[in-house]
Amino acid sequence: MTEHCKHLVIHAPNWLGDAIMAQPAMRAFAIGMNAEQVSLTGQPWLADILPWLNLPGAQYIPDGTKAGDTCILFPNSFRAAVRAIQSGCKRRIGYRGQWRGLLLSDALEPRIDMLTGHHRDYYNDLATQMGISLTSPEVQLALPDKAVSKGIDLIEDYGLDPAQTLCIAPGAQFGSAKRYPAERWAKVAQLLSARGFHMLALGTPAERDIAAQVLKPCSGPTYNSAGATTLAECLQVLAASNGLLCNDSGLMHVAAGMGKSVVTVFGATDPARTAPSGANVHLLYHPAACSPCLKRECHVAGQPCMLNVTPEDVATAFPSALA
Repeated sequence: MTEHCKHLVIHAPNWLGDAIMAQPAMRAFAIGMNAEQVSLTGQPWLADILPWLNLPGAQYIPDGTKAGDTCILFPNSFRAAVRAIQSGCKRRIGYRGQWRGLLLSDALEPRIDMLTGHHRDYYNDLATQMGISLTSPEVQLALPDKAVSKGIDLIEDYGLDPAQTLCIAPGAQFGSAKRYPAERWAKVAQLLSARGFHMLALGTPAERDIAAQVLKPCSGPTYNSAGATTLAECLQVLAASNGLLCNDSGLMHVAAGMGKSVVTVFGATDPARTAPSGANVHLLYHPAACSPCLKRECHVAGQPCMLNVTPEDVATAFPSALA
């Protein structure tokens, strides 16, 4: 595509993990559409992650407050297409579905099934079908120097040494079926603390008690920031740390996109669909007969897909050397 547009609006996916998986495609549109102005719209937390998305010249705007002349709709909802029309955008590009084909000026047919194919490829193909060249098919986030410096300051304020700090995010917003049991994360944290890592827990206010349980057996310095930091601060400390231990979650994709060492446990979900991109990613997936169930809650006694992965497996998977 070589045409020029004055104001390109990119409507990002609604979940953090999906927004990160869509980063290569969003970057391709931001560069390839030759727009005079690029705006990112969608969920309010996009304002916090925008500096990391590596979208040249992009600004965040609240949903529906400004009209562009071209809009890229990554959400597949009918509502997103209606809002694009209401904003006055004349060109609306996205996948057809949910009875919204007539609301799009460029209604594309999905060639990758999200139930079997990788979500990143699904988003990338939106750009490919529009003739937009991908800078890279993999997620490559920016690492703003000021943000990393703020992360170092925050970690030091927590009483930890950034050079020894390892983040752990024991929660997962989608549901408990994706969560490695807290008592097992606690054993992992204990093993890595004994190796010299300072353990920093990340998460939401709802995950603060789980994080406290995970950190309790550690022998070295720890800090529970779950529910006590903004998303922007969370990204800053993650960028300044050695890496991340986590479940299949949005932060997993962020850390991997930063190039951090990431160890993650899969069970209810399928790595073939949502595994993060990154050279330093270590996936642990020992499926049970019922895996991947893709359910929010486990209905099998003992959650066997998670119990198949031992804490020693997880701890050993993380690189031994400190940064």
